[in-house]
Amino acid sequence: MTSDNSETISLLRDSVSGTVPFDGKRIRSLRGAEPDFDRTLWRAMGEQGWLSILVPEEQGGLGLGMAAAAAVAERLGAACAPEPYVMAGLLTPYLLSQSSNQAQKQGLMPAVLSGDHLVSLAWQPAGGSLDPEQADVTARMQGGDVVLSGQCRFVTPALADAYLVLAKGADGPLLALVEAKALAAGRTLEPGPDGVASARLSLSEVKVPADAVLLSGAAASTALRQALDFAVIAQCAELCGLMQRSLEMTLEYLKTRLQFGAAIGSFQALQHRSVDLFIQQELARHATDAAVQKAEQGATGKALSLPASSAKARAAQAAMLIGTQAIQLHGAIGFTDEYDLGLYMNRTVRLAATLGNAAWHRNRFGYLSEGA
Repeated sequence: MTSDNSETISLLRDSVSGTVPFDGKRIRSLRGAEPDFDRTLWRAMGEQGWLSILVPEEQGGLGLGMAAAAAVAERLGAACAPEPYVMAGLLTPYLLSQSSNQAQKQGLMPAVLSGDHLVSLAWQPAGGSLDPEQADVTARMQGGDVVLSGQCRFVTPALADAYLVLAKGADGPLLALVEAKALAAGRTLEPGPDGVASARLSLSEVKVPADAVLLSGAAASTALRQALDFAVIAQCAELCGLMQRSLEMTLEYLKTRLQFGAAIGSFQALQHRSVDLFIQQELARHATDAAVQKAEQGATGKALSLPASSAKARAAQAAMLIGTQAIQLHGAIGFTDEYDLGLYMNRTVRLAATLGNAAWHRNRFGYLSEGA
């Protein structure tokens, strides 16, 4: 996504395009499946090092930073891949790298980075609030255990091997690792527009050992907010990949669809509309680049949240506009499931809303900007 044309970024883009090309048949076959993405491909992504990008080298990662993460996310977006790269390949590995629980970190990190062990973050309450302070799960100590009760929703990927659960404890927030088998009875799958499910988790007196807590107090709050901003920025890059390919497909169609003996792309009204969509794409791309650069410069707190929200507000709005206009410009064929554009539109609908839609991020940007 960034203008940095370094050899590493270029190689990453080529690697993703070669490893995960667009495959409509594969995507359709995974819709509603359990799991709803390819675990073999996920391990291949781990072998390529894509799951290690935000993890420091001293912890076994690549430590390449946000520009590399965004480059991978963008190419996966262009391929319309259902694999949960942002949520489970960037977000949770980064949180794990910030853990003060060295024993858990050292035991878990190799399997997470290789793709053998999949960890999902469970942090949103049932009402869907995006404020980490509004977590619904509570934690209390009982002997040497932590007892968790409450609900989490919109957990992606839904069928993980373990969940990193955000809870409110007596001394502030904490992030505790809960194995999937402890939550299986209280896990409900909720399908998404792209055929990828999220999970609603109901925790009723779920006990985990005290050493399952990876982060607590102010450190947990700081790490979670930073991780979510990183995820928002990478998700913007994925949306840019989706909208670019959607627009490319549309322009190709306008050049070949004939009406009244001429390609409809020669009609001035459609040319103007296409230019407007291209402008929206470029605005989203530049806003995302600006957020990537802030992350690369080491911005934290509000200094990172502001450009992250600016980028998501732009990218979500532009992607939805391009997707809906692309369907309209294709006419009836754009509505058919057999036509690949629909796969891009459904994925766009999901990602535009995940981690906050355009309206939510505009509101957050305004709130954070007050008094700035």
